[in-house]
Amino acid sequence: MKKVFLIFVFSLVVWHGKSAEPDTSFQKIIPAYDTNFIQSYRDLFHVTLVGVNKQTGITLANVNSTYDLTFKTNNPFAFGIALDYKWATLEYTKTIHGLELRTDKKGESDAFAFRFGFTGRKFRMEFFIRSTTGLYLDNVTDFDPDWFSKQPDYPHFDSLSSVAISLSVYYTFNHKKYSNTAALWQIDWQKRSAGSPVIGFLTNLEDVATASPLTLNDTLLISHYYEDFKEGASLKVGLSGGYMHTFVIKKRFYVHGALIQGFLYSHGISEFYNDDKTRIYNTMGISLYARLTAGYNGKKVYGGVFFVSDVFMDEVLSDFYNVNSYSYFRIYVGYRFPIKTPGWMKKLNL
Repeated sequence: MKKVFLIFVFSLVVWHGKSAEPDTSFQKIIPAYDTNFIQSYRDLFHVTLVGVNKQTGITLANVNSTYDLTFKTNNPFAFGIALDYKWATLEYTKTIHGLELRTDKKGESDAFAFRFGFTGRKFRMEFFIRSTTGLYLDNVTDFDPDWFSKQPDYPHFDSLSSVAISLSVYYTFNHKKYSNTAALWQIDWQKRSAGSPVIGFLTNLEDVATASPLTLNDTLLISHYYEDFKEGASLKVGLSGGYMHTFVIKKRFYVHGALIQGFLYSHGISEFYNDDKTRIYNTMGISLYARLTAGYNGKKVYGGVFFVSDVFMDEVLSDFYNVNSYSYFRIYVGYRFPIKTPGWMKKLNL
């Protein structure tokens, strides 16, 4: 009997010792953000119907001239679908005949665009390539006030082209309370108003060229410094900084704005049909990134409008400078679907 009692006491001590050990079979995952301000929908599958419009603007300026030359594209709207899940985003759009939503009297533009980005809690990286051929002169009446009394269409420069390659990276300081993902893709929900200063790096390569001088007749553009402009290319590198903020209205509605200013070193060359005017320069450039969005971010349904403008100015300290602008407008409505996370993603902790 004594032996049985000792075995019972020993077993009780061993069981108590084991039960006192911490249970490591379940570990609570602490989010890398403040859940009072942000809720993540990354584990849901997002299907979004989108309408997209991209435009390019070129301004050739001379402080000694009364007017600048302001050219713009007339790209059509494109419609399609976007799919978002966790870190992956895929968007496909196509122009639909009859729904181009552009003005015929401004002519047509041929455009190609590629954009790739990564949006984390702390860092945002964006890379884009945009190529456009065919722009119209937007301020034609500055040079010929009676232009439209003679003809209905804007003057169109079929051979004027623009190519831009840009890379930007910035760090978000208040990443625990402010979600850049919620402002961009609605994969997060910004539950309460918040914002953050940002600081980053920017580099940009641009080329503007025309196969013929930018003149139409003896009165239009005459005596302008850029009348025999042929091609201009520049490489800009520098730092940028700014601020972005999301205002939450009645829990699920929001308005978001962002402004980032860049100061850049610029190296470039300008060529003219008169070879004596070839110029090589090393000077200061600036950039300005602006973003404005508004919409509704519900538990399942979401939608809104999104506008981004990238502006790059070359030769800021010179009498002759050019400004290139790239705009992106998006209107969208989407729905979230629950989905089982694939096994390979669980293994990689994605």
